[in-house]
Amino acid sequence: MSAPIAVQIRISRVAALMVMVSVVVGAVAWRATASERYVRPPATPTAVAVVNLPIILEGLEERLVRQGSLDDSGKARQAQLDALSGRIKVVEEDLKVLKAGTAEYREKLIELRELQVSLEARFKLLNQVLSFERGAVLRELYFKINDAVKRVAERDGYDVVLLNDEGFQIPEEAGQDDMNRAVLSRSVLYTHESVDISAAVVRLMNNEFQSGRRP
Repeated sequence: MSAPIAVQIRISRVAALMVMVSVVVGAVAWRATASERYVRPPATPTAVAVVNLPIILEGLEERLVRQGSLDDSGKARQAQLDALSGRIKVVEEDLKVLKAGTAEYREKLIELRELQVSLEARFKLLNQVLSFERGAVLRELYFKINDAVKRVAERDGYDVVLLNDEGFQIPEEAGQDDMNRAVLSRSVLYTHESVDISAAVVRLMNNEFQSGRRP
């Protein structure tokens, strides 16, 4: 009578073990399924646009106006240099009729040297001043362009705007280092004209410049 009882107990233990195994397998399978179910979804497509900075600068009315002001300022300073050059020519002509070695000749020669040094110094200063003024205008225009690009992108639903350097040509002949820099410095290899918002930026900035809304 005891043997059947022992068999029954063994069967119960095997059944219990099978139940535990199936529970573990089920838990693992559930976790795997849950992990697959909650996998990170694919990223939302990013809308990308490009702008051509030289084209934008070329089309800005404000740039033309401010460039005209710089040209007028440069002409006024150039007139001062021309006047100084005229004085130098007069002194040079005076030296031609004076006798070398005389006190008057020496004084006139000193005057000539002073005028020449002054002309050279003023010429260098003029170039530096004009360069800084042009740089200041370019800096201001860049920040205005950057602001306009941001507003056009937000208006038209673009997430990223890149500078389009597709138009910059790779040199026909160059040393290895120069060619390497030219190739690796490229950030855009191809764009379709439909994603170029340069014209929209120019229109926005010109309209605002004409109306005086954004000085």
